[in-house]
Amino acid sequence: MKHLIDIARHKVDQAEVYHTEDSSDSISFSDGKLDKADSTLRSGIALRIIKDGKVGLAHTRNLLDADTLLRQAMISAENGMEAGFRFPLTTDVFQPDTYSPSVETLSKKDLIDEGKRIIDYINARCDSQVNIGIGYGIGQSGLINSAGTALDQKGSGYGSSVQMIFPGTGSGLFHFVTDKQYRALDFEMIDEMIELFAISKNEIVPPTSVMPVIFMPMCMYALIWRLHSAINPANIHTAISPLCNRLGEKIISDKITLRQDPHADDMDNSCGFDSEGTPTRPYAYFDKGVFTTIPTDLNYAEKLKLEPTGNGVRDSVEGMPQSSIINPCLEPGIQSLQDMIASIDQGIIVHSVMGAHSGNILNGDFSVGVSAGFMIEKGVLTGRVKDCMLSGNVYDIFNRDLVIENKATNLGSRKSPAVLFDGISVAGK
Repeated sequence: MKHLIDIARHKVDQAEVYHTEDSSDSISFSDGKLDKADSTLRSGIALRIIKDGKVGLAHTRNLLDADTLLRQAMISAENGMEAGFRFPLTTDVFQPDTYSPSVETLSKKDLIDEGKRIIDYINARCDSQVNIGIGYGIGQSGLINSAGTALDQKGSGYGSSVQMIFPGTGSGLFHFVTDKQYRALDFEMIDEMIELFAISKNEIVPPTSVMPVIFMPMCMYALIWRLHSAINPANIHTAISPLCNRLGEKIISDKITLRQDPHADDMDNSCGFDSEGTPTRPYAYFDKGVFTTIPTDLNYAEKLKLEPTGNGVRDSVEGMPQSSIINPCLEPGIQSLQDMIASIDQGIIVHSVMGAHSGNILNGDFSVGVSAGFMIEKGVLTGRVKDCMLSGNVYDIFNRDLVIENKATNLGSRKSPAVLFDGISVAGK
């Protein structure tokens, strides 16, 4: 990598090398039977340059010819975007505890045994199609640039999921755990799934009306996605976001605080620096409803005349860094989920949705189908809802009366409590 930077210094104005390598093992069970066992090993190198004020990118899976890779990056820069930013000199970053060597002692047999343990537990208590997925992996990435930055980070991950399929459908109840090391699925949570599965045998098409709806943690992303789109610096720079020129204004309920926590030891995407070598940091971007921070990469920080926040994230070595929230977290409230359910005379609790991309995302509109949800009548879950759509606008529902659960669920790359919204449009019978 250093050799690549050294030869690039003499031919371009700035250069950056980003490299990544990861390995993983996984297994899956379909309808209680071992279906697949996979192993993967991937690596990649990306060379990003700035020459004559323009950015070029080239990538490879194997650095066999540094001169050719540099030449490809220079060709790319001839028609690349203009760059007014400089690659940073970063010498000191926070190091989150993201790696556990115990992962390296795991084997596929361990994964299979864990899958059988879960399946046997469910089959002894319930007649359901059970799908299981379990895997673990190790990844490392690093970055060096012509400014003198040289950074590396390493992480490990383990995850297991269980799905109980509703008869005659492709949807069902879903639960998973993630960690940096082996972590057993909680049978208490599986017991709750089994209880809900029994209730699901009673199918209900809800009336078309406006009613209270609880969004469980796993499906809150469908709503928060709209807010993330609005604060994306590209949408703000091009003046298509509804939050243009509204930094510092109260946008949503003061009960809502959204923050990112890239330094959390228990979350999947934790990192001390982003894909551009900028140090990451925890911060709130909606603080008690007030829009406080625009997450930026180097490019849009320069365009918007802001300091980079360390949010330049690469989806892969093939792509340029893009601004993205790292480990978004919705702060919990003060009420238990049980009390939230008990307070509803007629409403719905939604565990998963389909069609989260539907509606005008940038303007906050949503129209989603209920994949797994239950009818609440007089504070009791009475059956599984079917043929049901939910619609609305996040700037409307996040400004109405709402109740937030008193604990947040760790979903790996995000954390969220359940949220009770007063007045969601429900389309049923």
